Amino acid sequence: MTHDYPVALAVEDFVPTFLALAGFWLLAGLGPGLWPGRAGAVLIGAGGVAKSVWKLLVAGFDVGLPWLEAALFPLMAAGAALLVWALAGALRGGRPVPWWPFALAYVAAVAGGLAVGGLRPMFFLATTGVTAISALGAILAGRRRAWGAIALFAVSFALVTALVPLRNHPEHETLTVQWIEQSTNTAAQLALVVAAWLTVRSYRPPKEPR
Repeated sequence: MTHDYPVALAVEDFVPTFLALAGFWLLAGLGPGLWPGRAGAVLIGAGGVAKSVWKLLVAGFDVGLPWLEAALFPLMAAGAALLVWALAGALRGGRPVPWWPFALAYVAAVAGGLAVGGLRPMFFLATTGVTAISALGAILAGRRRAWGAIALFAVSFALVTALVPLRNHPEHETLTVQWIEQSTNTAAQLALVVAAWLTVRSYRPPKEPR
């Protein structure tokens, strides 16, 4: 990120972060136990907040704290592993799901990161985990025929996928492309939170007539 990154863009970066946190928090409520999924949602949100704070410090104060930027994927990967575990339990109707494969995946990502001297294994686990969360959310929505939720999960995934060519764009450092990228991310997370809300609503028992 260049040092002429505007403060307004840095502040806006908090919007998709908190939208994603809200969406994951809602989905976590579908798990058989609240704490694993909710803890996972908070960890994912904490990773996003760390990256957003890093951007704000660079943009507003020309202060770079590499550890804040580097916290994104380890926190996101840990949170995704917890939330996927919780949603896997929801998919099984509340029946217990072994925790150790998810813990093993995170340990493998840590070991891989140490072996290669970078965060690529954590990036892979984080992105795979977040994609799995949306997929599980869509499956859970499908069981209740919440078609609007399924459509919005698909829209969110498509928009997140569209971020890849934007980040590889030759003019990625220009303000125009940066604003397009962040607007796309915000739209993706807005679709996610609405999809999550529709999914959770579909699982609520119908109100008894008065």
